[in-house]
Amino acid sequence: MVTQALTPAQCAADLMTAVPAVTRFLRAGIRRHGKPHLSLSQLRVLYFLRRRSQSSLSEVADYLDVTRPTMSAMVERLVQRGLIHRVSDPKERRRIILTLTPEGTAEMERVYDATLLTVADRLAGLTAAELQQVQAGLAILGGLFDEGVVDRLSTFPDVSRERVLCEGDAFGDPPCPPCEGG
Repeated sequence: MVTQALTPAQCAADLMTAVPAVTRFLRAGIRRHGKPHLSLSQLRVLYFLRRRSQSSLSEVADYLDVTRPTMSAMVERLVQRGLIHRVSDPKERRRIILTLTPEGTAEMERVYDATLLTVADRLAGLTAAELQQVQAGLAILGGLFDEGVVDRLSTFPDVSRERVLCEGDAFGDPPCPPCEGG
């Protein structure tokens, strides 16, 4: 049997088909586990602040691709619920700094953990070899598309790609032990 070499365009088409399906699955799980307490947008704010504490209102608005007034209203609701702190930057009066409260961190982690179990249940039907393939593909895609990795690689060309990729996970957990020492 002769197989044709796979082209980048074919991979791109498959990726553009698979990623929206995975995204819909993840969002449905997050939405289900966040209800009735929080909307998906509110959970995305908590997720962003968990990864990037002390972000400005503008940075969070840019992440969610909403206007500043829309984000301001969403932040007000989250502040009233005790999930985030909002303070003026002492160095720049017009800048608003946002951080998670312990309650906000706990709620975001509760939803994340429940969604993680949902994803793990879906993956449970795969063989060990298939799980390895999925993991390898995700590592490659993460390295290609993680803007932070690309930015750090161009800023610090003398740092190995493996070191840049092993900064810790998306929720701010520390890097693996071999990388801790720098």
